[in-house]
Amino acid sequence: MRHTAEAVVVGGGIVGASIAFHLTRLGLRDVLLLERGRLAGQATGQSGALVRTHYTNAPEARMALAALPWFEQWPELVGGSCGFVPTGFLQIVGPIDSAALERNTAMLHDQVGIDTRLVNAYEAAQLQPGLAVGDGERIAYEPRSGYANPVAATLTLVEAAQRRGAEICEGIAVTGLRVNNGRITGVDTASGSVEAPIVVLANGGWAIPLVAPLGLELPIRPVLSQIAILHRAPELPEGIAGHLTIIDRARGYYARPHEVDLTLVGLSGFSHNLTTFDDGLHSYDLEVPGRARSGIAGRIAGFAKVRFAYGRSGPLDVTPDRGAIIGRGPADGLFLAVGMSGSGFKKAPAIGACIAELILNGAATTAPIEPFRPQRFAEEDLILGDDYAPLAGLTGVSPH
Repeated sequence: MRHTAEAVVVGGGIVGASIAFHLTRLGLRDVLLLERGRLAGQATGQSGALVRTHYTNAPEARMALAALPWFEQWPELVGGSCGFVPTGFLQIVGPIDSAALERNTAMLHDQVGIDTRLVNAYEAAQLQPGLAVGDGERIAYEPRSGYANPVAATLTLVEAAQRRGAEICEGIAVTGLRVNNGRITGVDTASGSVEAPIVVLANGGWAIPLVAPLGLELPIRPVLSQIAILHRAPELPEGIAGHLTIIDRARGYYARPHEVDLTLVGLSGFSHNLTTFDDGLHSYDLEVPGRARSGIAGRIAGFAKVRFAYGRSGPLDVTPDRGAIIGRGPADGLFLAVGMSGSGFKKAPAIGACIAELILNGAATTAPIEPFRPQRFAEEDLILGDDYAPLAGLTGVSPH
C-alpha cells in the first residue's frame, strides 16, 4: 500500500469502485482505494442488482436514469461486461396504490424523461406470459430496465481504474481520518497512515465512527437484506432473459432471472435491524424461501412447487428517508457517498460520476445531488415521494 495519494476512496463496493473509476476517467491518476475486506464483499455482492428507474420521487429517479446508459454501454464506456440484461421491468401495485402509481408514472415520464407507461392486465400478460393480475391491480412498464451482475460490475470498474493508475488494496481497514485545521490530510489504517488531500467515504455504515469525531452523526442503521434463489417455474423459458424483472408491491417481492434456469427473489420490506453491520453476512431467516416462493407463485403459478436452490444475505445502510447521503463532508477535502439504503447498485455509475465532478470540477453535472446532501436530516428537508402503502405484515425497507 502506498502511503501518499492524490485521493483515497474508502470502500470497495460498487459505489467506491465507481468513484475510483470516474476520478481516473476525469484525469486524477494517483487514486488509492482501500477495502477492509474483499471487493464487493458486503452489500454489493449480495445485491439483487436490479437496474430500473421507477421511484416515487424525482431525485432518485434522475440519478437512476443518469446511470442507465452506463449499464447499456458498459463495454464501450468501462470495458468488459457488467452482465446487464435488459429484460424489461414491471412495477405492480394493489388497488390501494393505484392512484399513486398513476401519479408516479406520469411524474417519471413527464418530469424526469423516463421511458415508462401504464399497461393493462392484457398488455402485461403479453409482455410476461403466464402473469396473473388481480382486480384493481395496476402495472407500469419500463422497456429499458433489467438487471446486472454486481460483482462483475464492481471488478470491471476497478480494473478500468487500475489501467489509469489507481491502486486497489483489499484487507485494509481505515481506522480514522486525519484532519488539520478543518482540512483532511489523509487516513489512518492498521497498516499505517496515508497522506491525501482528498478522502471519499463510500463504506456504508462503517463511515459512522470515522465522521463522528468531526461532529457529524450519520443517521444510518444496519438492516438485513435476504434473497432466495429458486429454480425457475417450468412454464418459463431458460436463459438469462427468461422473464421480466418485477417489483410486486401487491404481493411483497421482487424478482429477476438468475443465470439460465434460476430466478432471484427478494422480499420487499421483509427485513430486520442488525446489531452491527458485520452481522449481515451471518444471518438468514429460514422462512425466506417459503415466503419468496409463495409471493411469486401468486403471479406465475409454476413457482408454487419449484425447489429452493440457495439463499444469501447482506447488510444494508439505511437512512431515515431511504435516500443516499452524497456530498461534501464536515472537513474540507472530505466527501461522502454512503447510506444507499439497498438501492445504490443501479445508481452507482452516476453517483461515482457526480462525486468525481464535485471533487475535480466543483459541482456535479451528471445528476442533481443537492437533495442528497448530508445536512438534509438536520434541516428536516428529507427526500419525500408519493410513496406506496406499507406492505401488510412486513416491516423495514425494500432492499432492491
